[in-house]
Amino acid sequence: MESSPHLDIRDVIAAPAHALSAKQVLVVVLGLCGGLLVFDLFYYMGVIAEGQAPRGVFAIYGFLPFGADSFQNTVAQAFFYVGAALGIFVLMLSLFGVSAIHVEAVRGNRFFSARGAIKFAFQRWKQLAYSELAIILFVLFIIILYALFGLICRIPFIGEWIYSIFFVIPNFIVGLFVAFILFILSVSVILMPAVAAAERKAESFNVILETFSTVIRQPLRWVAYTAYTFIAAKLCSFIYAYFAYRAVQFVTLSSAIGGGDSIERVVRSGLSHLPTRSDFVYQVLNVFPGIRWGITPPANGYFMTTDSTAGYVMALMLFLIFASVIGYGLAIIAAGQARAYAVIRYVKDGYKISDEKPLFAEEVAAEEKLEGERNGN
Repeated sequence: MESSPHLDIRDVIAAPAHALSAKQVLVVVLGLCGGLLVFDLFYYMGVIAEGQAPRGVFAIYGFLPFGADSFQNTVAQAFFYVGAALGIFVLMLSLFGVSAIHVEAVRGNRFFSARGAIKFAFQRWKQLAYSELAIILFVLFIIILYALFGLICRIPFIGEWIYSIFFVIPNFIVGLFVAFILFILSVSVILMPAVAAAERKAESFNVILETFSTVIRQPLRWVAYTAYTFIAAKLCSFIYAYFAYRAVQFVTLSSAIGGGDSIERVVRSGLSHLPTRSDFVYQVLNVFPGIRWGITPPANGYFMTTDSTAGYVMALMLFLIFASVIGYGLAIIAAGQARAYAVIRYVKDGYKISDEKPLFAEEVAAEEKLEGERNGN
């Protein structure tokens, strides 16, 4: 059993250590890959709708078209935004899975598997989707009301007077409220999965209520915890990236002793299929934004473009290693949000999530029985 949580800042500080597990990184990497594939599908559909050649765009940006210019065509823009929204939602499901692992650990179930977390995330996808959709629909409803109110300006002579008189009350007051809701909507990408994972029932209303309550009643505490987890995630993922980079070098050089030039050739071929010199990769391999100190990928002259199948397989393997760097960073953020929510829930409501029974109690009993049999033998 995991030691009882302190329900204070010590639980959040330990988030990088709690997140350092293969199953959590695996859950996030699967979410990253799934979200990226969804985004790429809609993005290149937008490229086709824009009238561009997908092969030419793919040759420049590949599977990471984050630095591409925005679309001008309305249909292409719709594909882009839908793909981005669905990609983010798939990533939220992976953050939900990691948060569920930590919530179960707080409850006493440290055996919750990656498979169980993924299955649980798919079971609760409607809860997350309805929660986000409810907030978005409310904002759209306010926008429609403002659009209808704006028709008053079309009334001759007095329209502009009426609009000006009511600009502060209620227009500005309502607008201020909606601005706060939009802020909650943006932070819900990382906070809502943790809140939903802590709910024993698949109810969207409680998720929305607790998400708003966490930020409104404990804003400074939540901001401080979140800022720490982001800094820790960037620093720890950079350290992991450094050792991963050295590990790839070690494996390549050691294998070349027996395999000769073919080893380096297949690695160079794999790197040639990846956007290693892109700004996105640079930021991931840099210690912090604005500080020019980090891991420098090989120069363009090192690459060897070939059409061999082994080169594409190597590109996939190297991409998964790179994705695990991002996955570890996001796992830290998810762990920090889950642990922070448990602390904030106790501070604001006096409620201990750790007093709840594990949601998957049968798995706990089975693993404890197996562990007991091993210790007995």
